[in-house]
Amino acid sequence: MRKRALVVGRFQPLHYGHLHVFRYALGRADELVIAIGSSQYCCVPRNPLSIDERMEMLVRALRREGFPLGDIIISSVPDTEAPEEDWGELVIDRVPRVDIAFSNDPETIRDLRNVGLRVENIPYLKRDIYEATRIRKLILEGNSTWRELVPPSVLEFLLEIGIEERMRGIAEKYKEELAASK
Repeated sequence: MRKRALVVGRFQPLHYGHLHVFRYALGRADELVIAIGSSQYCCVPRNPLSIDERMEMLVRALRREGFPLGDIIISSVPDTEAPEEDWGELVIDRVPRVDIAFSNDPETIRDLRNVGLRVENIPYLKRDIYEATRIRKLILEGNSTWRELVPPSVLEFLLEIGIEERMRGIAEKYKEELAASK
């Protein structure tokens, strides 16, 4: 039986750090399951991209970067809505069988271990540079250096969908909420 690894992320947006994680996981397993988290959210400050957009962005990047698409499964996983819901169980219900998961997020690690999955940490790739929160902030500030932090296929896609204008619109709509979080 082929060994299958799981990586969960929101990919808001996908960046070079994510590609590093995928390569790392595929170096330790035969197949990779990529679970797109927070799949029910779109067009809000923390999640500006829809699940369909993230799926498209992922496939374009994986294809362009030469990943073996036949060995990759992409799934979507929503966040839980109520305290009694078990996010780890939700993940297990939404993805095919996996042998190991890779994550550095404490909540993800806890929830996946609670359902019996082996979870290992991933060495970061320049975490201070490749971080989606930082990239979204740069986009919002109108700082074009964000364009160097994402693969070319992701940049093309984000520009196609008007991410800079979208982020400004989201910021305007959620101005009070964003000010309170600073």
